[in-house]
Amino acid sequence: MAARPSTVAGFRLAARLHRVVASVWLAWVAIFVPSLVVVDAAAGPQRANRPAGGFGAGEDLLVFFEIMRPVAMPLAVVFAFACLLLIAWCVLWHAGVARWWLDPATDEARLAQILGHGLPAWWRFARLAMIALVLQVTTTAAPWLPLLADVEQRFVLPLLIFGSVATVVATVLVWLAAFRGGWLLAEPGRSSALMAWFRGLGVAVRQPLRSLLPVLVWAVPGIALLALPLLYNGPVAALFLLAAWLLAAFCMVALHMSYAPPKPQPPKPVSPLEPPTAPYVTTRIPTLLRDD
Repeated sequence: MAARPSTVAGFRLAARLHRVVASVWLAWVAIFVPSLVVVDAAAGPQRANRPAGGFGAGEDLLVFFEIMRPVAMPLAVVFAFACLLLIAWCVLWHAGVARWWLDPATDEARLAQILGHGLPAWWRFARLAMIALVLQVTTTAAPWLPLLADVEQRFVLPLLIFGSVATVVATVLVWLAAFRGGWLLAEPGRSSALMAWFRGLGVAVRQPLRSLLPVLVWAVPGIALLALPLLYNGPVAALFLLAAWLLAAFCMVALHMSYAPPKPQPPKPVSPLEPPTAPYVTTRIPTLLRDD
């Protein structure tokens, strides 16, 4: 069932799923804040000793990499492991929210119940995420392959423009198909992640503007809020980071719920006092009665 995306419905459902928003926020904090603390502890004293006038343009980044070189390898391993944990967690709450919403018997948004719905379908949704990641890497690298060959100077700028536009368009299509395919995959009786992705792509292509609107309203601000604290070094930077990431978590849940179909209603119980809706049919063979 393919519903029309609604950013207003996404906002309302994200507010209703405030426990999921809080859990997404706590997962980000638990996974990435320790890495940021390690980086700040390693680079802080050296940054304090830099010249009063600072370095030239671009030199700050080179100095930072030079400072972090002794801990670069273990930090990269920890960061990669944290990213895997984050992907696994995203798959779990996406699967749980989708299957909880499509279950007619559920009403109250309890976090344990939502995650319980997601665990049996985790592998299905993980396959969908892997398909999207593989397609993302492929479609990101493919437009830039012509630049690896010997290209005349006059063709370099058009190829750069084409590669940038193709990468953005491919990224949007890949993840739109994944978002919409996730709701199709949560329906009873569906198990093919690949078919769900293709069906999601078809729905996104048939409804391009409606499918793109939640991305502009929720995904773009959410990604900006995730990255903004990393560029902010002002006072109370830690509080700014926590507040920005909390708003980003709300945006991500609202983005997912903007594609949700109408919630199925539980079947109405039939009262024994109500007349049957269909005529009574007997399977007995009629017999002829005669008076002797």
